Amino acid sequence: MVSTFSVIKSAVQFLTVSFSLIINCILIYLVITKSSKKMGNYRHLMCYFSVFSIVYAILDWMVQPYIHSHGASFSMIMDLRDSALSPDVAFFFVASLAGCFGVTIYAIAINFIFRYLALQREGRLRYFAGKRLVFWFSIPLLGGLSWVFLCWLTMYPDPEFTNYLRDCIRSSYDLDANNITYTGSYFYRLDANGNEKWSIENSLGALGLNCLMMIPFTIILIFGFKSYRKIQRLILQGESDYTKRLQMQLYKALVAQTIIPMIFLFFPIGILFSAPLFRLNIEKGSIVVTFFYSLYPAVDPIPIILFIDDFRIAFFGFCNPRQSKNQVASVASVDATVDVS
Repeated sequence: MVSTFSVIKSAVQFLTVSFSLIINCILIYLVITKSSKKMGNYRHLMCYFSVFSIVYAILDWMVQPYIHSHGASFSMIMDLRDSALSPDVAFFFVASLAGCFGVTIYAIAINFIFRYLALQREGRLRYFAGKRLVFWFSIPLLGGLSWVFLCWLTMYPDPEFTNYLRDCIRSSYDLDANNITYTGSYFYRLDANGNEKWSIENSLGALGLNCLMMIPFTIILIFGFKSYRKIQRLILQGESDYTKRLQMQLYKALVAQTIIPMIFLFFPIGILFSAPLFRLNIEKGSIVVTFFYSLYPAVDPIPIILFIDDFRIAFFGFCNPRQSKNQVASVASVDATVDVS
């Protein structure tokens, strides 16, 4: 019998993936049809991120994960009761969804690098031109594949881990441990004498994932701070209304695109993943993080649509065509990514 929580979770995830597909397709359409030529290769980056968000949302719907922290363990669980997939194939999808986290944080880091180079106004966006753009596109994919590889090598389901999860997932989610697959870490295990021991294999995998996560996180902090400082100086130097409006849009977009991944990805996943290492039991937070993980691809495109004038005007004009027709005042298009000389 499916629990009430599972029904609610499935409904929320269906709404989330539906909204994510719609909003990301809208953004791709706006980028292709409404973006200024001044945006240059940033148009390709936005489409790339949106296509990946669609893949992320579809995988999340297929897996419908339970992100769970319990005692000395952290896991991403897929219920196989109504699934036609074999355990190995299902595990691949779970590991791929975990890999989406890796792709996402590296893609965000690249976005921050691009934004900083654009703010410098020194022609350095040439590093994102031509064949070099393929290099930047490959970095998130390699980051995600590294996550999948580590999950497969060090975080594959094993009988001891499954038995450890059995009672808690039945009481929390009405899941049968015999009909699940998962990836995760079980850090402290019992030896033959009943003494607790450190699981080297799982811990090395977790350490590897933490390293893979800290690299883009550090890049985001460094380039986010440098961009903030640059924007502050440009605001002080700006005299025209156009310049002030441009820098304020840059500032708002930067803040929004920093806060969203921090709220939905970095902090909740990082805390839930790290808590078992320090013997902190925050199992009750698992439900919130499960929903946050699913919400991210639906929320991520919203700041771009709202903070880039061409997109915002076109979007609201489509939602309210009468208001668009009656609009008299012209609005100057301001791009938050142009490398202006």
